[in-house]
Amino acid sequence: MAFKAQKHVRQVVDTLEKAHPGRGTALEFKDPWQLLTATILSAQCTDVMINKVTPRLFATYPDPCALGHADILAVEAIVKPTGFFHNKAKAIIAESLELCEKWGGRVTPEMVFLTRLPGVGRKTANVVLAHAFGQQTVVVDTHVKRLAYRIGLSESLVPEKVEQDIMGIVSKSHWNSLCDALIAHGRSICDARRPNCSACPISQLCPRNGVQEAKPAR
Repeated sequence: MAFKAQKHVRQVVDTLEKAHPGRGTALEFKDPWQLLTATILSAQCTDVMINKVTPRLFATYPDPCALGHADILAVEAIVKPTGFFHNKAKAIIAESLELCEKWGGRVTPEMVFLTRLPGVGRKTANVVLAHAFGQQTVVVDTHVKRLAYRIGLSESLVPEKVEQDIMGIVSKSHWNSLCDALIAHGRSICDARRPNCSACPISQLCPRNGVQEAKPAR
């Protein structure tokens, strides 16, 4: 049920961007390393909670070397409110240590560099590239994945395939703004279980409006 007509795609993109004009990430950060670390912590946690935790984290460990050599139990105590704190503490210490010992604490704005860091996948890397370095990327989080399938931008729920599908049919200059709008739309209107189609500005453009949703094979 995916639509491919460029006119239709432009209508959907334009409407979503106008409905959700806010741009950028809600995560608070001062440099690329802070955003990288905050994004790792944000898995299955709200941005509001991350923004409550990171000020203490970065005040205690102000750079990659400080966090990379930190006691894991002390880090776990700080990040515990974010959930899955054992794995998250281990991940942010590992990426920070590698940045410190191999790269002088500097984050290089390249996908290959970022995804070679411990605990960093394409989604996290794309967040950093988009919001710390201003590059146009397609950030596929749970909202973007779900909505891209629902509204016909992709026929897949595999994040890498969704990313490629969006890149193939949406103008590069709109990648960041579209993903920001999709995330906002998923949080406010197109809920995972109860999408509010009556309040949706693209309901008439959505190929699955009023259609029983069938999940594709992953």
